[in-house]
Amino acid sequence: MILIKMRFMLFPTAFRKNSVYNNQLRSDAFSPGSSWSCEDEKGCVFMDKNSIHAEHKKLAKVFSSVWLLGPPLSDRLLEIVSHLFTPKEAGLAVHLPYYISRSVNTIARRAKMPPGKAAALLNTMAERRVILSTKRGYALLPLIPGMFEYLLMDGSDTPWHRRYARLINALYATGYTSGYNTRPSPVIRNIPLQSTVEQKSRVVDADLMSRMIASHEHMAVLNVCQCRQSGLFSGDPCRRASAEDGCLVFGSFALSAVEAGTGQRVNREEMHAIVRERWKKNLVFMAANLEPSNPNAVCTCCGCCCHYIESINHYGGRVSLAHPHFLARVDEDLCTGCGLCARVCNTNAHGLQDSVHVFDPEKCIGCGLCVEVCRQRAIIMEENPRYDPPSKSWMSFGMRILPVGVFSALKVMLGRQRP
Repeated sequence: MILIKMRFMLFPTAFRKNSVYNNQLRSDAFSPGSSWSCEDEKGCVFMDKNSIHAEHKKLAKVFSSVWLLGPPLSDRLLEIVSHLFTPKEAGLAVHLPYYISRSVNTIARRAKMPPGKAAALLNTMAERRVILSTKRGYALLPLIPGMFEYLLMDGSDTPWHRRYARLINALYATGYTSGYNTRPSPVIRNIPLQSTVEQKSRVVDADLMSRMIASHEHMAVLNVCQCRQSGLFSGDPCRRASAEDGCLVFGSFALSAVEAGTGQRVNREEMHAIVRERWKKNLVFMAANLEPSNPNAVCTCCGCCCHYIESINHYGGRVSLAHPHFLARVDEDLCTGCGLCARVCNTNAHGLQDSVHVFDPEKCIGCGLCVEVCRQRAIIMEENPRYDPPSKSWMSFGMRILPVGVFSALKVMLGRQRP
């Protein structure tokens, strides 16, 4: 999720708001049990939610590609595709490139379609944010992470968005992403509660949110958290924070978000206050595993809504989390079994069995929230000998994680080919 948000920050035009789109998505423009799409510039038409065409099946096969981190073909996937695209749109979307935008003429040539007709369909899909639009052209994104963040990023709330949220959350809950979590790759790092580590003799800049804030002149807060928003839309609101508690972005990523209207600029003092508030809500801070001077996005995550934490807890996503610099250690002789640590832990590392505290160090991500709430001072943070230091730059970061990503995709592909 975090890396996809950063992909959008690099292309500020991908964030642009669209007044035509927002006007078309009036709350009174829907009927229960229907899906919709815009066939042309004149407006929106309805299609039965169970109406799946051959073009939808072809596009669903595209979205199932391992190079788009896709799920296996299934009825759930077909339902999502038919909700998002009309048959005509799906017929064109199968010709879009992955991730890297291409021009209208290039896409029209691939689809053997007049450029004018292709442009009209592409613009309509882009307005609805089901494809990526940049100055260079258009592209497909993975369903999740990818389209999920992009589609919900502008904060729109309509029956169409709410049904999409229910469908994508149900698909993610099938656990298909576990197939991609095959080998350790230090993609994401947790930034711990600063008060629990800042006095450690071996603390480094990457351990401290204060260093990230000090390293950047430009910073912003995104308008919404897509994970919490989708939970709200699905009838399961966050138990720790609000959908408006969006990610914290730094450097050029902040400039892009502010320019596009998807984030609000804040100064250093305001960012420090926001960070303190998020920690009080017992959220964990997840960022790309980079030195703090690099542009970055920090997702403030929870165990009830965040899809990345869901992946860590249930689908083997821990392999993509860098080994933290510090981990919790519990002195059971001092522990009274009050259960406060279990209440704040987002990864189920702490628990109670028959009123007795149990701790699973393999589930600890080093956030430090348990240390803060422990009244008996039975928990401390100690240095982790398996620590994965952050990459120096985005270039070195990419080279570091690419081999494992390719290996994982190939493994999923081979697994699907076996009878």
